[in-house]
Amino acid sequence: MKIIAVSNQKGGVGKTTLTRELSACCALRGYETLVVDCDPQGNLTSSWVDADVYEATLAHVLIEPEASPTGSKSEALPLEDTIVESPVESLDLVPSDIRLARFEMQADYLTHRLRNQLREHANHYDLVFIDCPPQLGKLLTAALYSAHWVLIPCAADAMGLHGLADLSFTIQQVRKNVNSELQILGAVINLYKPQRNLSSESRFAVESAADLIGYVFDTNIHDYSKIAEAPSQKLPTVLYAKNHRAADQLWSLTDEVLDKLKTTRNKIAVVK
Repeated sequence: MKIIAVSNQKGGVGKTTLTRELSACCALRGYETLVVDCDPQGNLTSSWVDADVYEATLAHVLIEPEASPTGSKSEALPLEDTIVESPVESLDLVPSDIRLARFEMQADYLTHRLRNQLREHANHYDLVFIDCPPQLGKLLTAALYSAHWVLIPCAADAMGLHGLADLSFTIQQVRKNVNSELQILGAVINLYKPQRNLSSESRFAVESAADLIGYVFDTNIHDYSKIAEAPSQKLPTVLYAKNHRAADQLWSLTDEVLDKLKTTRNKIAVVK
């Protein structure tokens, strides 16, 4: 099992979209894949399933249940009790909703719970992707404690480097204090607009920040409308618009990521 946290401490870089599409493509390559929605906004969850599909969420795993009026206290759920199937073969989901925001008020020791639960209940998956919240807090800390790798989406605009220094510092602290296995997988230029003159300059600026983010993947993901439309159909872009250039780019990036993870590419699977 390899756990990849998709993170950037700046919003608006397409973090959830990249998590969604990469995890789906890896599943369609034949890998048993789990995606964990670690953002209380729950956008990743709603892009795959409707709310009536699940009852338990990540909040039921991470947050300590409150005592009843009689003083009795129930236990938090194991992660496996929250896992639901997505519409894509070999891709499962741990859903999230706004209740997860209460985790920021929980005791510090609970930031280790996600790490422990993944290792106990998700070790039969080949790959686990965690969609991280954009702000620094206990949820992001819990995700980084759990991960082997961090994948960093960067928007190709004038603000594209904002947050990278903060994220790099956070990763260094996590690596030093808790999770020595944590490594930066690299950065992906997302929401790329080739018609804008500053886009190529922004990519150069990201590459110049190699001391913060290391490798920059060759494939840029363009700001295609097909990628934005796919969640409304509960399909990955590579199936919703499989003959579009957006699908080509996502397959290319997926294979780059698998190569970087030193994971053998498998055949394409089918949608359910």
